[in-house]
Amino acid sequence: MIGAIVRRIGWTLVVVWFVVTLTFLVTTAIPADPARALLGPHATAETLDRVRAHYCLDRGIVQQYGCWIDHVVHGDLGESYRSKRAVTAIIADRIWPTAQLAIAAIALQLLLGVPLGVAAALRRGRWQDHALNLFGLLGQSVPGFVVGTLLLYVFAYRWGWLPIGGYGTGGWDRLAHLVLPAMTLATLDIVYYARVVRSELVDVLGEDYVRTARAKGLPEHVVIGRHALRNALGPLVTLAGLDLGLLLGGAVVTEFIFAWPGLGREVLQAILEIDIPLILGVVLVSAIAIAVANLLVDLVYLWVDPRLRDR
Repeated sequence: MIGAIVRRIGWTLVVVWFVVTLTFLVTTAIPADPARALLGPHATAETLDRVRAHYCLDRGIVQQYGCWIDHVVHGDLGESYRSKRAVTAIIADRIWPTAQLAIAAIALQLLLGVPLGVAAALRRGRWQDHALNLFGLLGQSVPGFVVGTLLLYVFAYRWGWLPIGGYGTGGWDRLAHLVLPAMTLATLDIVYYARVVRSELVDVLGEDYVRTARAKGLPEHVVIGRHALRNALGPLVTLAGLDLGLLLGGAVVTEFIFAWPGLGREVLQAILEIDIPLILGVVLVSAIAIAVANLLVDLVYLWVDPRLRDR
């Protein structure tokens, strides 16, 4: 058990290092001068040289990489070219709004997706099952920005039930501002979660232990909830973990549409202004979030299924 955990932690560190290194190489290959983008077109050559020396931009790629890694090891992700603030401070300000949005979206996907999947599995071949397939096809075909814009128009602009955008001031106001962006993210995956539950549950319902439970005269809701559904949620744990890790990296389009002050909006602005330290900092946090989510999913599987501990 301990050996399996150590191996997975080791692979997690390797993945994080690879992702961050690849992102560093891509950003340094951008055909633009960060110093020029920082100071503007009228900066003098002397000022540009000082800025390049300050940010290690006057060195080769290997030296720049070594300079950045040295700062990261010491907990310093550098300084944003655009705002002159520490990247760690910017990420600290933005990570909690993004976390709220990610958790709310995953909660909606599970709360709505699981019951829909159960209903479709129990009524296989009927209109509920066909409706789920139809909505699944539509959900996979409609881009996220279309869903977000439609929800914004209907619920915020047309009916005025919810705020148009922003973060809110806390309490119920924060919750009201959270509803639409969370619905936008969740709408794209609710039906997908439901289809996964439906597929797994259909297979599980044919197992011997389910037939035995029914033969003992147990109520149907006990058979489904305690015996069948519990063993059909394995793939859903993986999906939820991966989605949570991805969303913690920032939902760029959704945050931009609803003016949500998360990592997604911040990294979009950083890309537009070639703010390399901030781009690398957000990618590092995103890679760690995804890797940790994968690690937690693996640990859950190790705990649930002892057969995987020796692999």
